[in-house]
Amino acid sequence: MTTVKAFHKILNHQERLKNQAYLDYQEAVNAFELIAEQLYQLLYKKEQVEKEYNYYLTSSGTVTTLATHYAFIEQIKQKIYEVEMEVNRKRSIMEQKQQKLTSAHVEVKKYEKIIENKQKRAELKVKYLENQTMDELSSRQHFNYGNR
Repeated sequence: MTTVKAFHKILNHQERLKNQAYLDYQEAVNAFELIAEQLYQLLYKKEQVEKEYNYYLTSSGTVTTLATHYAFIEQIKQKIYEVEMEVNRKRSIMEQKQQKLTSAHVEVKKYEKIIENKQKRAELKVKYLENQTMDELSSRQHFNYGNR
């Protein structure tokens, strides 16, 4: 039967794996947040340019100004599409890293529970042996003092 010490070594290894998975997850979250911030900035910029475009439509803006704003809006839309794809890719990576972190956490908990159960069993065995020894000693004392 495997000793508690061996399970502690396995637990230490699993904790290292969990810590590495956590670091990987944090890195993925940071990458996702960075690209999501880019998307937010692009959407904000598009909104501002569309406001200007609508202002020039209602006022007496030149055709060149309108064409320039329209082309810029289309360029921003294309960039938004590309960044959205990147956001989705980063989100997918982040979710995969989260799954790995969750499974690593579950593994650590399994080994902690195994160690806890083995330690309880060892304590029960020690108590049982102590009780057996005490019973034997009391029986011997009884017989030794009973013969006098």
